Amino acid sequence: MELELLRAYQQASRELAVEEMAERTLNYDPALLTLREINAEAINQYEGWLTQYDFGWERIPGWKNRPAHHKAIDVAIWYDGTLAGMCWAEPKDSREKIFVLYIERNPDDSLLTRGYVAPLSLSVVRNYGTLMDLHYVVIDDPNPEARVAYRREGFAHLPGIGLAYDLTQDYDGINDEVSENDH
Repeated sequence: MELELLRAYQQASRELAVEEMAERTLNYDPALLTLREINAEAINQYEGWLTQYDFGWERIPGWKNRPAHHKAIDVAIWYDGTLAGMCWAEPKDSREKIFVLYIERNPDDSLLTRGYVAPLSLSVVRNYGTLMDLHYVVIDDPNPEARVAYRREGFAHLPGIGLAYDLTQDYDGINDEVSENDH
């Protein structure tokens, strides 16, 4: 698949996630929300976070330029000029699955986007997986504290696959409920 088409799919997936989230009951102003690629600006803001995790986000801008990672999708969630969260997912070598490898929200609990980072990120990855004609979005090694958030977004334990969202199924709609404890 051509790099130009992949980049178009990635951007369309981000834009569609913002539109989908705007249909939910929100605690924030959707006009102040933007989803972009993870870039140097995102990494600079991330470095100010006081987080217990080290996912190595600073590596992402370099990874995106490697052919092995061209099919990956990265998401920087911005709200009113503040980095609210980030996500990285890629199909690895699979023709059926895209794996959410990293997802993290800004640890500042006063942000209005608390509870929305996982739903936004997962919506982007679902959209991208659909455009890529994949069958599953899989949470790779999920944080036990975040499993509730994933289940609320339609993810379930699938035998032989793990915690996953089946892109081939029709769902009645994603749960409108969001929790401030989502990670």
